[in-house]
Amino acid sequence: MKSLLNVTPNPVKFLLWIGLFLLAAGLTAGVLGNGWGVLPLSLLGVGFLALLAWLLGQGNALRGFWGRRSTQDSTNALVATLAAIALFLIANFLAMRYSGRVDLTENQIFTLAPQTQELVQGLEQPVKLWIFDSTPNLQDRELLERYRRLSPQFSYEYVDPDAQPGLVERFGVQQRGEVFLEQGDRRRKVQNINDQERLSEQRLTNGIAQLSSDRQLTVKFLQGHGERPLAAGQGGLSQASDNLTQENFTPAPLNLAQTPTIPEDTSVVVLAGPQRPLLKEEVDALKKFLQRRSGLMILADPQTDPGLNDLLQEWGVTLGDRILVDPDGGREGAVTIITDYGPHPITQSLGNNISFYPLARPLIIAEKPGIQANPILLTNDRTQGQRVGPDGRLVFDPAQDPQGVLTLGAAFSRPGDQGEARLVVIGNSSFITDGVFDQQYNKDVFLNAIAWLSQDENQRTLAIRPKEMTDRRITLAPMQQLWLILGSLVFLPLVGFVMAIGVWWKRR
Repeated sequence: MKSLLNVTPNPVKFLLWIGLFLLAAGLTAGVLGNGWGVLPLSLLGVGFLALLAWLLGQGNALRGFWGRRSTQDSTNALVATLAAIALFLIANFLAMRYSGRVDLTENQIFTLAPQTQELVQGLEQPVKLWIFDSTPNLQDRELLERYRRLSPQFSYEYVDPDAQPGLVERFGVQQRGEVFLEQGDRRRKVQNINDQERLSEQRLTNGIAQLSSDRQLTVKFLQGHGERPLAAGQGGLSQASDNLTQENFTPAPLNLAQTPTIPEDTSVVVLAGPQRPLLKEEVDALKKFLQRRSGLMILADPQTDPGLNDLLQEWGVTLGDRILVDPDGGREGAVTIITDYGPHPITQSLGNNISFYPLARPLIIAEKPGIQANPILLTNDRTQGQRVGPDGRLVFDPAQDPQGVLTLGAAFSRPGDQGEARLVVIGNSSFITDGVFDQQYNKDVFLNAIAWLSQDENQRTLAIRPKEMTDRRITLAPMQQLWLILGSLVFLPLVGFVMAIGVWWKRR
């Protein structure tokens, strides 16, 4: 009993608990405090020294402990676990810092268009998108994150209009859901978003292009001869006008009877469906316009004479006096359906997609020195060019009327001392009217042609169309559905039951 009372306790063993306590205190102070200052680092240092002193004081006990087989196995397992955790943490750190994404969908649903990628990656100044809506939409945020990952120059912010009236006044916001782009002191409205209309890649990319471009692109629509008006309504061009505005163009009417010359800032002139011939002075103004860097689009409907024969003959094109009849074009073939496009920058992205032209006329193209002509809209080989008979009905004579692959639209270019002049002629104007413009690929043909005529090197917004998932649903006939039900609910269970009986009989 006396020997037990005289045993002196070893103070070294308390260093383990003191060291662990100091390490925990240091980590807590560093993580939850204002940073890794003097106090957290001091606690960690003293705690580490306490643990080191405890290890040195163990001596033989530690050597015996580490010599055991169970200790070595446990240590190996602990090291392997810690290594796996370390690899996991490093992989997550690298994934967060250097993120990468792979779009495995068939139509690249979650990948931005090449035009968008080129434009955003080439931004030289910061561009910020302001969304005046307090409730972010997941679909919109995912689209914006794709933009943000392309360039650090792009950013976005959701704004609650009720909480930040100063920003509302600064941007002139009229209603919730308005979206604006800002670059320096320049601002531009992109669109309104709501439950039915979400943020559009096309509009957003076009808005960025508009802010980044220093050139103002003006498209003049000639008026005064029964041309289609820019106003909304049947036969109007309001949808075409709105889309031009979204793509960095400024559409405006032009009456050459009031303004005898075409303004110098005009990029493209459009003559859409004139019903009466132009005056000689107006034709001369167009000819003069085509002597410099310019672009002219002529959309001429059948049974009309715009009075442009002299101008068109200089370019080697004649407006045919027949009406195209396409056997695939609905009632009496009055609608010409185009799926064959000639090789040209206007049509290179259209593939074999459909554009259609109600009541169109063919073009006749002849070679002219110094003129490069490219048919861009070609009919199918069953199309006929029919004449209007004395009784007003269409007639066709194989001996004198054209048939087969005919040219409905063509693009021309001519170099000159003051720059290249470009011309697009299409034997129809109704394909860009309200209600028809947004159908199939009509819009793409028109906007791509305007972009090519404008000769704007920064025009990157050709044919950015919404991507749609391919419909892979299987449609079964009634008999196929019956066999599928019988096979899954009757035959397969019956086969399994018979096999079970066979196994039982064999083991019996």
